[in-house]
Amino acid sequence: MLSIDLASRVELLRALANRADEIALTHFQRPDLATNSKSDASPVTEADLAIESALREMIRRAFPMDAMLGEEHGEEHGEEHGDNEAQSSFRWILDPIDGTVSFANGVPLFGTLIGLERTSRSRHNGTHHNEKNETSASSIVAGVCSMPALGERVSAAVGQGAIWERTGHRPTRARVRACARLSDALVCTTGLEYFEKNGTTEALVRVARAAGRVRGFSDCYGGMLVATGRADAWFDPVMNPWDSGPFPVIFAEAGGVFTDWRGHEDVRGGSAVAAGAAVHAEMLALLRVA
Repeated sequence: MLSIDLASRVELLRALANRADEIALTHFQRPDLATNSKSDASPVTEADLAIESALREMIRRAFPMDAMLGEEHGEEHGEEHGDNEAQSSFRWILDPIDGTVSFANGVPLFGTLIGLERTSRSRHNGTHHNEKNETSASSIVAGVCSMPALGERVSAAVGQGAIWERTGHRPTRARVRACARLSDALVCTTGLEYFEKNGTTEALVRVARAAGRVRGFSDCYGGMLVATGRADAWFDPVMNPWDSGPFPVIFAEAGGVFTDWRGHEDVRGGSAVAAGAAVHAEMLALLRVA
């Protein structure tokens, strides 16, 4: 059973995804959609900005002490209410539209990613008499990937399983499928340009030669496919915290493995690879050298 503070935020998580879906679909395939380039040359649309602003406002109203990190509006610390009241241990990680290139071109392979991170703190004795040290650890405890143009959503909360929802179907458990060998696997990645910019093109070539098939099911759609058992692995060389967002908890609850290319489970930036255990191990062996 979820704690009260987490359960209340999981309830908000669903409302946030619903609102993001509404805004995205009002802008999707509009001929007058405004698109600009950011400093890193990646695209941003008016829908990206509108969604993140709306989600932030909903979070502020419900949990003003929670922190936020988003792709478009950066870091925001929660409100403080004096020394006698503990600061919130929660931070919301927001990607209003993951797959903006698809969205801006009228392709339905885009989604909103929301991850809920929780920091736990513990006190322990230090090396000197009466010395007390405090350590902290953070993890993604709930999250959602919602793809409104496809009518699909995957969500998860720690210990509660991952749920796959589709328009016209009953919700079902999301599970990675059993695939014993990379040579039999269908592998997803976003695009060659990311590997070339990151100097890891050879990693893509190694995986492509070892895998059964590689397809450009890009951005969060690749994660959605693997988490719901329709593909076997997903990897990308460049990931920001909001790109990985909910996927650590989604894959943990769906029976998969989600790490960076070195096998570290704390993936909130850098690289990412997700698969069932057997294929993930083969992928890591090829990617670690990159």
